[in-house]
Formats: sequence, structure tokens, C-alpha cells
Amino acid sequence: MKILIVDSSIAFTGAFNCAVTEAELLSGNHEFSFVLPQQSNLRPYLEQKGFKVHMLPMVEIRKSLTSMVTYLPALYKNARLLKKIVQQEQIDVVQMNDFYNLLGVMLKRMGYTGKLITYVRFLPMSRPAPLRKLWTTYAQRYSDKVITVSKVAMSQLPPHPNTSFIYDPINLQEKLSPKEYTPGPTVNILFQGNYIRGKGQDAGLEAFAIAYRNNPAIRLTFSGGDMGLEKNREYKEQLQNRVKELGLEQVVTFTAFAPSVEQGVKNADIVLNFSESESFSMTCLEASFFGTALIATRCGGPEEIIVDGETGFLVPLHDYPAAAEAILKLAGDAGLRKSFATAARQRVMREFPAEKFVVEFEKILAELN
Repeated sequence: MKILIVDSSIAFTGAFNCAVTEAELLSGNHEFSFVLPQQSNLRPYLEQKGFKVHMLPMVEIRKSLTSMVTYLPALYKNARLLKKIVQQEQIDVVQMNDFYNLLGVMLKRMGYTGKLITYVRFLPMSRPAPLRKLWTTYAQRYSDKVITVSKVAMSQLPPHPNTSFIYDPINLQEKLSPKEYTPGPTVNILFQGNYIRGKGQDAGLEAFAIAYRNNPAIRLTFSGGDMGLEKNREYKEQLQNRVKELGLEQVVTFTAFAPSVEQGVKNADIVLNFSESESFSMTCLEASFFGTALIATRCGGPEEIIVDGETGFLVPLHDYPAAAEAILKLAGDAGLRKSFATAARQRVMREFPAEKFVVEFEKILAELN
């Protein structure tokens, strides 16, 4: 089948990464191509992997009046352009990589008779109620299949016969030497993720500050990018200013993403993910697979990946003392870090194999064919 994935990412995100992994895993049986926003910097990445890429002037709904006024005309224009692409490429399946992008809905309303798959990669309850209801209703009404990426995301959608869940595909491979657990003079903590409000860097910093008072051997590194967005740059600057206020300039650093996820994770002793809302969490999967102890918030998806006290620690949202206590426990016990990491890797390889995703997705395509 010819499958066209429509993704609204302008820079590398977890959702985009999952779509690419899907395409790579299934390319032996199906032909994939992508549609991206014109302002996206991801085209070279996809073309290097051999995928055909189309660019559209997508517009997302924002809080500004200008955005609200321009959204519907832009949606109509882009749906017409998308319809031409679908016809020219003889696409069998259009896949919207998240339910807030209504291009697939508009395409159907314009007479598209092919199959439409819509992914739900955000926790629905994390979106404003009016938009959540709109997006959910249209996704389930017009899609041939709605796929959520976790049980918790599934539970937040109205019951519908066309809606199910498949865990995101994991297709990680070790290219470096296995992680070593020899204790050093410092304990290095990694918080990896783009600087987006809600991703939890601020919570990570506050928890670290509390823990540092009791263990001055810990170090924290924020690794990520701002995706070229001013609001993200402002958020990063606020974090940097807070570091200065706390007097932690010598022990908290800000870096770009490591050359590889594997290298970044293996260089760390502990990985943090203090997001406020996660439908799943590739960060947790990657940390677990590459063998680094993990602490995450109870924010949805991580609770389906981590077994608290066995493969990592789960802490309540915004509970900085609890998060600091978890950091101190892991920082002070190299044996526990190794135990968590070993158990987490075994669990991820057992519960989230790529082969399982391929089988489940192929079943969906067979049903649609």
C-alpha cells in the first residue's frame, strides 16, 4: 500500500521520530512518503533516508486573533493541495500523525475516498476542552481508524469501534559499548528534551536544587533545542536565569542534543523526565533500552513503561521534595542504579518489541484494505 504520513513538526520531535520508525519498519511491505510544513527543517533528514517529501504551508490554531482568522482559509487551501498530492501519488492511506491536525478531516469532506488513519499522540485531557472535543469528534467521525499510543490515552477518548491503541514502535540498536556502572566522583543527571513549557525542565531544576543541598556530588545537564521558536527560547532563558538565582552555575549546564541518543543516555548516571503530560514517552523507552536509571513523573505514558521501585522511580507531578528524594536515593546507590537499568532494559525488550508493532499495524492495514 502507498501510505502518506502528514506530520506538522517543524523540528525533530518524539511524534515525528515514531512516524519515521514506523515507515522504516514497514517499508519492506509498503511505500511511504511524507507531508511536512513549509517551515520544517526535517526534509533533508527524510530524503536522506530515501523518503519522498512534500511541503505545505500549514497553519496551526493558536491563541492569537490573527491565527484564528487565518486558520480556516489555510486549512481549506492545504486540503486542496493535499488532495492533489494524494491523487498524483495514488495514495491508498493518509495517516495524520496527530489528531489536532484537521487536514485529514477536511480531505475526507472534500471527497477523498481512500483510507484515513489518525494518531492521537497527545493525552486528550491535556488539551483545552473545546478543542479536545472538536478534534476528538472529527477524528472518530471521519477516520477509518484512530490509533492511540497508550492505554491512558485510549481511556481519555470516547468509546468508538474504530479506536484502539498500539504502543509506539521501538527500533533501537546499540552501536556503542554496553554501559558501565563504575561509580565516579560525580553523579551525572541528564534531562533530555526540547525546551517546551510542560516538558518539565523547570520541575527538574527545582528538584535538583533541593537534592544538591544534601549531595554536592550530583550534576545536571539539560540537553535539547528550542526548535527555532521564540517562546521556547524565552523558556530556556528563564531556566538559565533561575540557575543563576539558585547559585548553581557550576553544576548545571545547558547543551545541544548529543550526537546520538545512545551516547547521551550512556554518558549519564540518571535520566529525568518530569513532563506534565505524556501520552507515551520515547525518552523513557530510550533511557531504559540503553541502560540508564530513570526517574519520571506520573503523567500518563511513563506509568505504562516504568514499574515503580523495580525499573525506575515514578514521582507525583510538581512534588519537588519527592522528586529530590528519588534523585538522592539513586545518586547515593550505584548498585540500585544498575539494578533498575538492567530490569528496565529487560522489560522494554520484552514488552515493546518492534516485531509486535509491525504485526499489530499490519492487522490494521489488512482490515482497511
